[in-house]
Amino acid sequence: MNSKANMYVSRRFFIGGLASVFATGPRRIFASVPGAFSGGVPALSLGVLSDVHVGFAKGGKSLNPTYSTDTLMQAFTWFRDNSVDAVIIAGDMAHFGIGGELKAVADTWFKVFPDDKAPDGRHVERIFVFGNHDWGGLRRAKNVFSSQEDIEANAIAANPKKWWRAIFHEDWSPFFSKTVKGYDFVGAHWCKGDCRGKDEHFTDGLAEYYASLKKPFDPSKPFFHVQHPHPRGTVHGKVWGQDDGITGKILSAYPNAVAFSGHSHKSLTDERFIWQGAFTSVGCGTLRNISPAVSGTTSLPAGFENYKTPHPHGPDFTAHNSLKAMDPINLMDCRQGQLVRVYADRIVFSRREFITGVSLGEDLVMPLPAAESRPFEFNSRAAKAKAPKFPAGATLSVCRTKGHVRGKKGGQASKDKSADVLELSFPSATAESSTRTWAYEVTVDGPEGFSKKFAFIAPGARFPKTDKRYSAPHKYFIACERLPAKELKFAVHAISCWNKRSKPLEGTFTLT
Repeated sequence: MNSKANMYVSRRFFIGGLASVFATGPRRIFASVPGAFSGGVPALSLGVLSDVHVGFAKGGKSLNPTYSTDTLMQAFTWFRDNSVDAVIIAGDMAHFGIGGELKAVADTWFKVFPDDKAPDGRHVERIFVFGNHDWGGLRRAKNVFSSQEDIEANAIAANPKKWWRAIFHEDWSPFFSKTVKGYDFVGAHWCKGDCRGKDEHFTDGLAEYYASLKKPFDPSKPFFHVQHPHPRGTVHGKVWGQDDGITGKILSAYPNAVAFSGHSHKSLTDERFIWQGAFTSVGCGTLRNISPAVSGTTSLPAGFENYKTPHPHGPDFTAHNSLKAMDPINLMDCRQGQLVRVYADRIVFSRREFITGVSLGEDLVMPLPAAESRPFEFNSRAAKAKAPKFPAGATLSVCRTKGHVRGKKGGQASKDKSADVLELSFPSATAESSTRTWAYEVTVDGPEGFSKKFAFIAPGARFPKTDKRYSAPHKYFIACERLPAKELKFAVHAISCWNKRSKPLEGTFTLT
């Protein structure tokens, strides 16, 4: 990195556990103080969102309060106040795929950017694409309308050109190109089929569209591709919601490509939200329903005790899902987006949580040109990542108490009922560690070869380190009926997004 750029960098970003700096080629990866940028005037500023999920209440006369535009208004306003040149929404604007929901998104946009303009009169471009929810109205709208006639009259997918023209005052096509301040954008709408959770075949003709572009992309600067599902094998590792591989095949020919995508609802506090290989891929987080389970942290057949299982698109955990003693954690208490600033020699990513209105962490800086060095490449980052660490002197406490159980037993649904449970108490492994813990694995061993594992999500992983929920101590519960009445040995490991495991906390308890 040149000396001028170094003047603007506040300190090094310790990738992979925030504890070691690595270099690939002549450049390094850096981070600045949270909320600050590395200096100079950006050539391009972008607001980035995904999975907005604005939704109607039954009957379609008003928005459901839990699917309102309130947070979207906050996000648009923050983008406006930070002088963005364009705003990306990487799909799932209309929760039930209804035209009126999309109009509510547009109405919010035009309140903040009337006539697509900032207060100083500058044009602010929309880079909005459909996701599976936008396209799924012919199936999902039944949650709002009772008649098939109303569903067909209101579903976006029934006539996307009509709805887009009426709402956004521009023509709609499955793919589009726009140029903002000399930077090129390609948008790819979800316009084929429903969500499958893997190998999402969300469109036809993307390769042909790229081949048809007459204007070549300037190799000296990045260009931006926007779609709903993550390009397969990129951000967040082996994650739910990847595409069928077509985007990666296309963009691998463009080392200056930066793809923005959503769909998985994964958190921007997951270090793997930026991936670099033949191109760059960036996860957009979500403005609603942050998924707390980070992919790759555990392969336990029983899933997570404090999260819903099985997922309708995921593995079938029914045989192992016997009577959980914890409720699923709250998904609605964290809503995220990004401000992305593009300079001649770097791209700066600033992450924000919109309920509290605070930074999710230090700004991440990616050197340009991206082809010269790839500091966000996964393999080297995983190799250098540190394991989480419990505080010195931390102990595990196990006691018996009263609780409740839920879930399935023998494949049959069970209602919540009062039950004896074991309470496991221990401090957060992130409290005095630079490495963010995403899950805890509990191994229970007993006599005669008994051994069982349980996995728990660390709820605080989604939040900034300044939030008290990030480092709060834990209480996890296991139904006594799932364990033998014996002397039991417990071991708790903290696990990072790179699947690095801490040294365990250990304890014993005799269940009678």
